[in-house]
Amino acid sequence: MHRRTFVEIVAGTAVTVLPGFRFPSRRPERVAVVGGGILGASIAYHLARRGAEVIVLERERPAAGATGKSFAWINATFTKQPYHYHWLNRLSVLSYLQLERELEGALQVEWGGSLQWFGRPEHAARLREQVSQHQAWGYPVRLIDEDEFRQLEPNVVAGKAATAAYTEHEGTVDPVHANEVLIDAARRAGATIEYPQDVTGIDLRWGRLRGLQTARGAVAADVVVIAAGVDTPRLATMVGVGVPLKDSPGVLAHTKPANRLIHRALLSPGGHMKQMANGRVVAGTSFGGAPVTDTSRARGEQILEGVSRHLPQLEKLELDRVTLGWRPLPADEHPVMGFCPGASDVYLAVMHSGITLAPIVGRLAALEILDGARVELLEPYRVTRFDRQHQP
Repeated sequence: MHRRTFVEIVAGTAVTVLPGFRFPSRRPERVAVVGGGILGASIAYHLARRGAEVIVLERERPAAGATGKSFAWINATFTKQPYHYHWLNRLSVLSYLQLERELEGALQVEWGGSLQWFGRPEHAARLREQVSQHQAWGYPVRLIDEDEFRQLEPNVVAGKAATAAYTEHEGTVDPVHANEVLIDAARRAGATIEYPQDVTGIDLRWGRLRGLQTARGAVAADVVVIAAGVDTPRLATMVGVGVPLKDSPGVLAHTKPANRLIHRALLSPGGHMKQMANGRVVAGTSFGGAPVTDTSRARGEQILEGVSRHLPQLEKLELDRVTLGWRPLPADEHPVMGFCPGASDVYLAVMHSGITLAPIVGRLAALEILDGARVELLEPYRVTRFDRQHQP
Protein backbone atom coordinates (compact mmCIF):
# COMPACT_ATOMS: atom_id res chain seq x y z
CA MET A 1 0.00 0.00 0.00
CA HIS A 2 1.26 3.51 -0.85
CA ARG A 3 2.08 5.87 1.95
CA ARG A 4 -1.01 7.83 2.96
CA THR A 5 -0.67 11.57 2.52
CA PHE A 6 -3.66 13.38 4.01
CA VAL A 7 -7.18 12.79 5.21
CA GLU A 8 -10.44 14.37 4.05
CA ILE A 9 -13.32 14.52 6.53
CA VAL A 10 -16.64 13.39 5.03
CA ALA A 11 -19.75 13.29 7.22
CA GLY A 12 -17.55 13.26 10.31
CA THR A 13 -15.52 10.28 9.07
CA ALA A 14 -11.91 10.25 7.92
CA VAL A 15 -11.42 9.41 4.23
CA THR A 16 -7.84 8.59 3.27
CA VAL A 17 -6.30 10.21 0.20
CA LEU A 18 -3.38 8.42 -1.46
CA PRO A 19 -0.36 9.90 -3.26
CA GLY A 20 -0.62 10.50 -6.99
CA PHE A 21 -1.67 14.02 -7.90
CA ARG A 22 -2.71 14.57 -11.49
CA PHE A 23 -2.15 18.33 -11.69
CA PRO A 24 1.16 19.19 -10.04
CA SER A 25 1.31 22.64 -11.64
CA ARG A 26 -2.26 23.60 -12.43
CA ARG A 27 -5.79 23.20 -11.14
CA PRO A 28 -8.53 22.61 -13.72
CA GLU A 29 -10.80 25.62 -14.01
CA ARG A 30 -13.45 24.60 -16.57
CA VAL A 31 -15.31 21.35 -15.97
CA ALA A 32 -18.06 20.02 -18.23
CA VAL A 33 -20.44 17.57 -16.55
CA VAL A 34 -22.33 15.42 -19.06
CA GLY A 35 -25.59 14.33 -17.46
CA GLY A 36 -28.15 16.21 -15.39
CA GLY A 37 -29.36 13.37 -13.17
CA ILE A 38 -28.70 13.12 -9.44
CA LEU A 39 -25.00 12.18 -9.84
CA GLY A 40 -24.26 14.89 -12.38
CA ALA A 41 -26.15 17.44 -10.30
CA SER A 42 -24.25 16.53 -7.12
CA ILE A 43 -20.86 16.57 -8.85
CA ALA A 44 -21.66 19.93 -10.46
CA TYR A 45 -22.75 21.38 -7.12
CA HIS A 46 -19.64 20.22 -5.27
CA LEU A 47 -17.32 21.43 -8.04
CA ALA A 48 -19.01 24.83 -8.36
CA ARG A 49 -19.07 25.52 -4.62
CA ARG A 50 -15.30 24.98 -4.64
CA GLY A 51 -14.87 27.62 -7.33
CA ALA A 52 -14.69 25.66 -10.57
CA GLU A 53 -16.32 26.99 -13.73
CA VAL A 54 -18.91 24.29 -14.36
CA ILE A 55 -21.25 23.62 -17.26
CA VAL A 56 -23.80 20.80 -17.12
CA LEU A 57 -24.81 19.36 -20.48
CA GLU A 58 -28.04 17.35 -20.27
CA ARG A 59 -29.32 15.44 -23.27
CA GLU A 60 -33.03 15.86 -22.48
CA ARG A 61 -33.82 17.55 -19.15
CA PRO A 62 -32.62 17.13 -15.55
CA ALA A 63 -33.86 13.87 -13.94
CA ALA A 64 -35.28 12.65 -17.25
CA GLY A 65 -33.48 9.30 -17.04
CA ALA A 66 -32.99 6.81 -14.22
CA THR A 67 -33.10 9.46 -11.50
CA GLY A 68 -36.68 10.53 -12.11
CA LYS A 69 -37.86 6.94 -12.21
CA SER A 70 -36.03 5.76 -9.11
CA PHE A 71 -37.62 4.41 -5.94
CA ALA A 72 -35.12 6.75 -4.25
CA TRP A 73 -34.38 4.82 -1.06
CA ILE A 74 -31.32 6.09 0.82
CA ASN A 75 -29.73 3.03 2.38
CA ALA A 76 -26.68 0.88 3.09
CA THR A 77 -28.60 -2.29 3.72
CA PHE A 78 -28.21 -5.97 2.95
CA THR A 79 -27.62 -5.93 -0.82
CA LYS A 80 -24.70 -3.53 -0.37
CA GLN A 81 -21.91 -6.13 -0.31
CA PRO A 82 -19.01 -6.59 0.33
CA TYR A 83 -17.97 -4.41 3.23
CA HIS A 84 -16.19 -1.74 1.16
CA TYR A 85 -19.39 -1.14 -0.83
CA HIS A 86 -21.54 -1.13 2.31
CA TRP A 87 -19.15 1.42 3.83
CA LEU A 88 -19.30 3.70 0.78
CA ASN A 89 -23.09 3.69 0.92
CA ARG A 90 -23.08 4.17 4.68
CA LEU A 91 -20.85 7.23 4.39
CA SER A 92 -23.20 8.64 1.80
CA VAL A 93 -26.25 8.14 4.02
CA LEU A 94 -24.39 10.18 6.64
CA SER A 95 -23.39 12.70 3.98
CA TYR A 96 -27.06 13.43 3.34
CA LEU A 97 -27.21 14.94 6.82
CA GLN A 98 -24.28 17.18 5.94
CA LEU A 99 -25.86 18.09 2.60
CA GLU A 100 -29.18 18.90 4.28
CA ARG A 101 -27.39 21.41 6.50
CA GLU A 102 -25.57 22.99 3.57
CA LEU A 103 -28.82 23.34 1.62
CA GLU A 104 -30.79 24.46 4.67
CA GLY A 105 -33.26 21.57 4.58
CA ALA A 106 -34.32 22.06 0.97
CA LEU A 107 -33.75 18.37 0.12
CA GLN A 108 -36.76 17.25 2.19
CA VAL A 109 -35.39 13.81 3.08
CA GLU A 110 -38.05 11.58 4.62
CA TRP A 111 -36.05 10.02 7.45
CA GLY A 112 -37.72 7.12 9.23
CA GLY A 113 -35.64 4.09 8.41
CA SER A 114 -36.85 0.96 6.67
CA LEU A 115 -38.73 -2.19 7.56
CA GLN A 116 -38.08 -5.51 5.85
CA TRP A 117 -39.85 -8.77 6.62
CA PHE A 118 -40.42 -12.31 5.37
CA GLY A 119 -42.82 -15.11 6.20
CA ARG A 120 -41.17 -18.08 4.48
CA PRO A 121 -38.73 -19.82 6.86
CA GLU A 122 -35.80 -19.92 4.44
CA HIS A 123 -36.11 -16.20 3.67
CA ALA A 124 -36.54 -15.36 7.35
CA ALA A 125 -33.39 -17.29 8.23
CA ARG A 126 -31.43 -15.37 5.60
CA LEU A 127 -32.75 -12.08 6.97
CA ARG A 128 -31.57 -12.99 10.47
CA GLU A 129 -28.11 -13.78 9.08
CA GLN A 130 -27.98 -10.45 7.26
CA VAL A 131 -29.01 -8.54 10.36
CA SER A 132 -26.32 -10.29 12.38
CA GLN A 133 -23.67 -9.48 9.77
CA HIS A 134 -24.60 -5.81 9.56
CA GLN A 135 -24.72 -5.49 13.32
CA ALA A 136 -21.16 -6.84 13.37
CA TRP A 137 -20.31 -4.03 10.94
CA GLY A 138 -21.83 -1.55 13.40
CA TYR A 139 -24.89 -0.76 11.29
CA PRO A 140 -28.01 0.35 13.25
CA VAL A 141 -30.34 -2.52 12.31
CA ARG A 142 -32.19 -4.94 14.58
CA LEU A 143 -34.85 -7.62 14.58
CA ILE A 144 -38.17 -6.45 15.99
CA ASP A 145 -41.20 -8.23 17.40
CA GLU A 146 -44.84 -7.95 16.37
CA ASP A 147 -45.66 -5.26 18.93
CA GLU A 148 -42.88 -2.93 17.79
CA PHE A 149 -43.79 -3.58 14.15
CA ARG A 150 -47.36 -2.42 14.82
CA GLN A 151 -46.09 0.66 16.66
CA LEU A 152 -43.87 1.61 13.73
CA GLU A 153 -46.46 0.92 11.02
CA PRO A 154 -49.98 0.52 12.47
CA ASN A 155 -51.62 0.31 9.01
CA VAL A 156 -49.38 -2.51 7.79
CA VAL A 157 -50.22 -6.21 8.08
CA ALA A 158 -47.02 -8.25 8.27
CA GLY A 159 -48.69 -11.66 7.90
CA LYS A 160 -48.15 -14.95 9.66
CA ALA A 161 -44.78 -16.08 11.04
CA ALA A 162 -43.10 -12.87 9.86
CA THR A 163 -39.51 -12.13 10.79
CA ALA A 164 -38.91 -8.38 10.58
CA ALA A 165 -35.88 -6.11 10.68
CA TYR A 166 -35.87 -2.38 11.34
CA THR A 167 -33.04 -0.23 10.02
CA GLU A 168 -33.15 3.11 11.79
CA HIS A 169 -30.94 5.56 9.88
CA GLU A 170 -32.29 5.37 6.35
CA GLY A 171 -34.67 7.52 4.35
CA THR A 172 -36.27 8.33 1.03
CA VAL A 173 -36.59 11.37 -1.21
CA ASP A 174 -38.70 12.53 -4.09
CA PRO A 175 -35.97 12.00 -6.71
CA VAL A 176 -37.14 14.71 -9.10
CA HIS A 177 -37.36 17.27 -6.32
CA ALA A 178 -33.96 16.29 -4.91
CA ASN A 179 -32.44 16.60 -8.38
CA GLU A 180 -33.98 20.04 -8.82
CA VAL A 181 -32.61 21.18 -5.46
CA LEU A 182 -29.07 20.12 -6.38
CA ILE A 183 -29.29 21.64 -9.87
CA ASP A 184 -30.53 24.92 -8.37
CA ALA A 185 -27.76 24.84 -5.76
CA ALA A 186 -25.16 24.26 -8.47
CA ARG A 187 -26.58 27.15 -10.47
CA ARG A 188 -26.46 29.46 -7.44
CA ALA A 189 -22.82 28.45 -6.95
CA GLY A 190 -22.11 29.62 -10.51
CA ALA A 191 -22.72 26.54 -12.68
CA THR A 192 -24.39 26.81 -16.08
CA ILE A 193 -27.07 24.25 -16.94
CA GLU A 194 -27.82 23.59 -20.61
CA TYR A 195 -30.54 21.28 -21.96
CA PRO A 196 -31.48 19.77 -24.27
CA GLN A 197 -27.82 19.51 -25.23
CA ASP A 198 -26.46 16.34 -26.80
CA VAL A 199 -22.72 15.61 -26.70
CA THR A 200 -21.65 14.24 -30.08
CA GLY A 201 -17.90 14.06 -29.61
CA ILE A 202 -15.04 14.34 -27.13
CA ASP A 203 -11.96 15.96 -28.65
CA LEU A 204 -8.69 14.43 -27.44
CA ARG A 205 -5.19 15.06 -28.71
CA TRP A 206 -2.29 13.00 -27.39
CA GLY A 207 -4.51 11.86 -24.57
CA ARG A 208 -5.36 15.40 -23.43
CA LEU A 209 -8.81 16.93 -23.58
CA ARG A 210 -9.32 19.81 -25.97
CA GLY A 211 -13.07 20.17 -25.60
CA LEU A 212 -16.47 18.70 -26.44
CA GLN A 213 -18.57 18.73 -29.55
CA THR A 214 -22.31 19.18 -29.09
CA ALA A 215 -25.30 19.59 -31.36
CA ARG A 216 -24.96 23.34 -30.76
CA GLY A 217 -21.21 23.61 -31.28
CA ALA A 218 -17.95 23.27 -29.36
CA VAL A 219 -17.64 23.51 -25.57
CA ALA A 220 -14.24 24.26 -24.02
CA ALA A 221 -13.27 22.31 -20.89
CA ASP A 222 -10.19 21.25 -18.93
CA VAL A 223 -11.99 18.16 -17.58
CA VAL A 224 -15.15 16.37 -18.66
CA VAL A 225 -17.19 14.28 -16.24
CA ILE A 226 -19.35 11.57 -17.80
CA ALA A 227 -22.27 11.04 -15.43
CA ALA A 228 -24.83 10.13 -18.06
CA GLY A 229 -26.39 6.93 -16.71
CA VAL A 230 -27.13 4.33 -19.37
CA ASP A 231 -25.69 6.67 -22.02
CA THR A 232 -22.26 6.36 -20.38
CA PRO A 233 -20.97 3.50 -22.60
CA ARG A 234 -21.64 5.52 -25.79
CA LEU A 235 -19.77 8.53 -24.43
CA ALA A 236 -16.91 6.47 -22.96
CA THR A 237 -16.23 4.80 -26.31
CA MET A 238 -15.47 8.28 -27.68
CA VAL A 239 -12.27 8.13 -25.63
CA GLY A 240 -11.61 4.44 -26.23
CA VAL A 241 -12.91 3.13 -22.89
CA GLY A 242 -15.41 0.31 -22.45
CA VAL A 243 -17.93 0.54 -19.61
CA PRO A 244 -20.00 -2.66 -19.49
CA LEU A 245 -23.54 -2.22 -18.16
CA LYS A 246 -26.27 -4.76 -17.56
CA ASP A 247 -29.85 -4.27 -18.71
CA SER A 248 -31.70 -3.42 -15.52
CA PRO A 249 -35.25 -2.16 -16.05
CA GLY A 250 -37.37 -1.11 -13.09
CA VAL A 251 -41.14 -0.57 -13.19
CA LEU A 252 -42.88 1.48 -10.50
CA ALA A 253 -46.55 2.19 -9.81
CA HIS A 254 -47.45 5.65 -8.47
CA THR A 255 -50.78 6.39 -6.81
CA LYS A 256 -52.58 9.70 -6.60
CA PRO A 257 -51.94 11.65 -3.38
CA ALA A 258 -53.51 10.31 -0.19
CA ASN A 259 -53.42 10.87 3.56
CA ARG A 260 -50.39 9.49 5.38
CA LEU A 261 -50.53 5.69 5.51
CA ILE A 262 -46.90 4.62 5.98
CA HIS A 263 -43.87 6.33 7.47
CA ARG A 264 -40.77 4.65 6.06
CA ALA A 265 -39.49 2.45 3.23
CA LEU A 266 -41.20 -0.95 3.44
CA LEU A 267 -39.81 -4.12 1.88
CA SER A 268 -42.53 -6.74 2.06
CA PRO A 269 -42.89 -10.21 0.53
CA GLY A 270 -45.28 -8.64 -1.98
CA GLY A 271 -42.96 -5.80 -3.06
CA HIS A 272 -41.50 -2.55 -1.80
CA MET A 273 -43.34 0.70 -1.14
CA LYS A 274 -42.96 4.16 0.32
CA GLN A 275 -45.08 7.29 0.62
CA MET A 276 -43.67 10.61 -0.45
CA ALA A 277 -44.22 13.96 1.23
CA ASN A 278 -46.87 14.81 -1.38
CA GLY A 279 -48.92 11.77 -0.33
CA ARG A 280 -48.22 9.57 -3.34
CA VAL A 281 -47.46 5.92 -2.65
CA VAL A 282 -44.74 4.46 -4.88
CA ALA A 283 -44.46 0.67 -5.21
CA GLY A 284 -42.35 -1.84 -7.12
CA THR A 285 -41.37 -5.48 -7.16
CA SER A 286 -37.58 -5.64 -7.60
CA PHE A 287 -34.47 -3.53 -6.98
CA GLY A 288 -32.16 -5.73 -8.99
CA GLY A 289 -33.78 -5.42 -12.39
CA ALA A 290 -36.43 -7.66 -13.88
CA PRO A 291 -37.24 -8.67 -17.45
CA VAL A 292 -40.63 -6.96 -17.22
CA THR A 293 -40.83 -3.61 -19.04
CA ASP A 294 -44.62 -3.42 -19.20
CA THR A 295 -45.90 0.03 -18.18
CA SER A 296 -49.57 -0.66 -18.86
CA ARG A 297 -52.24 0.29 -16.36
CA ALA A 298 -52.86 -3.42 -15.80
CA ARG A 299 -49.23 -3.88 -14.77
CA GLY A 300 -49.48 -0.96 -12.36
CA GLU A 301 -52.62 -2.40 -10.80
CA GLN A 302 -50.84 -5.74 -10.43
CA ILE A 303 -47.95 -4.10 -8.55
CA LEU A 304 -50.34 -2.32 -6.20
CA GLU A 305 -52.30 -5.50 -5.64
CA GLY A 306 -49.11 -7.28 -4.58
CA VAL A 307 -48.29 -4.77 -1.85
CA SER A 308 -51.91 -4.15 -0.79
CA ARG A 309 -51.88 -7.55 0.92
CA HIS A 310 -49.75 -5.83 3.53
CA LEU A 311 -51.32 -2.37 3.26
CA PRO A 312 -55.08 -2.98 2.86
CA GLN A 313 -55.90 0.75 2.71
CA LEU A 314 -53.94 0.91 -0.53
CA GLU A 315 -56.92 -0.70 -2.27
CA LYS A 316 -58.79 2.59 -1.87
CA LEU A 317 -56.11 4.59 -3.70
CA GLU A 318 -56.20 5.29 -7.41
CA LEU A 319 -53.30 4.46 -9.69
CA ASP A 320 -51.93 7.61 -11.28
CA ARG A 321 -49.10 6.41 -13.52
CA VAL A 322 -46.60 3.63 -14.19
CA THR A 323 -42.93 4.42 -14.93
CA LEU A 324 -40.10 2.45 -16.46
CA GLY A 325 -36.53 3.36 -15.57
CA TRP A 326 -33.36 1.80 -16.98
CA ARG A 327 -30.92 1.57 -14.10
CA PRO A 328 -27.25 2.26 -14.96
CA LEU A 329 -25.95 -1.02 -13.50
CA PRO A 330 -22.27 -1.88 -14.17
CA ALA A 331 -21.51 -5.49 -15.06
CA ASP A 332 -20.28 -6.39 -11.55
CA GLU A 333 -23.02 -4.22 -9.96
CA HIS A 334 -20.53 -1.86 -8.31
CA PRO A 335 -19.87 1.79 -9.19
CA VAL A 336 -17.44 2.98 -11.84
CA MET A 337 -15.58 6.11 -10.73
CA GLY A 338 -12.37 7.81 -11.70
CA PHE A 339 -10.30 9.08 -14.60
CA CYS A 340 -10.11 7.07 -17.80
CA PRO A 341 -6.94 5.22 -18.76
CA GLY A 342 -5.47 6.94 -21.79
CA ALA A 343 -7.74 9.96 -21.30
CA SER A 344 -6.60 11.53 -18.06
CA ASP A 345 -8.95 14.52 -18.31
CA VAL A 346 -12.11 12.40 -18.64
CA TYR A 347 -13.76 11.32 -15.39
CA LEU A 348 -16.40 8.57 -15.13
CA ALA A 349 -19.23 8.29 -12.60
CA VAL A 350 -21.84 5.61 -13.30
CA MET A 351 -23.62 3.34 -10.82
CA HIS A 352 -26.79 1.86 -9.50
CA SER A 353 -27.85 3.31 -6.12
CA GLY A 354 -27.16 6.77 -7.52
CA ILE A 355 -29.71 8.32 -5.16
CA THR A 356 -27.95 6.91 -2.09
CA LEU A 357 -24.44 7.62 -3.37
CA ALA A 358 -24.94 11.11 -4.83
CA PRO A 359 -23.64 13.14 -1.83
CA ILE A 360 -20.44 11.14 -1.33
CA VAL A 361 -19.82 10.82 -5.07
CA GLY A 362 -20.11 14.59 -5.54
CA ARG A 363 -17.76 15.33 -2.67
CA LEU A 364 -15.09 12.78 -3.57
CA ALA A 365 -15.24 13.39 -7.32
CA ALA A 366 -14.56 17.08 -6.66
CA LEU A 367 -11.61 16.10 -4.48
CA GLU A 368 -10.10 13.92 -7.21
CA ILE A 369 -10.81 16.38 -10.04
CA LEU A 370 -9.81 19.66 -8.41
CA ASP A 371 -7.00 18.46 -6.14
CA GLY A 372 -5.63 15.71 -8.35
CA ALA A 373 -5.96 13.28 -5.43
CA ARG A 374 -6.61 9.55 -5.40
CA VAL A 375 -9.21 8.67 -2.78
CA GLU A 376 -8.51 5.27 -1.29
CA LEU A 377 -12.23 4.66 -0.72
CA LEU A 378 -12.77 4.70 -4.51
CA GLU A 379 -9.97 2.32 -5.48
CA PRO A 380 -12.26 -0.76 -5.89
CA TYR A 381 -14.36 1.16 -8.43
CA ARG A 382 -11.91 2.11 -11.17
CA VAL A 383 -12.88 1.17 -14.72
CA THR A 384 -9.57 -0.66 -15.19
CA ARG A 385 -10.92 -3.58 -13.14
CA PHE A 386 -12.90 -4.76 -16.15
CA ASP A 387 -9.70 -5.06 -18.19
CA ARG A 388 -8.15 -7.12 -15.41
CA GLN A 389 -11.18 -9.43 -15.31
CA HIS A 390 -10.65 -10.35 -18.97
CA GLN A 391 -6.92 -11.01 -18.71
CA PRO A 392 -5.90 -14.70 -19.16
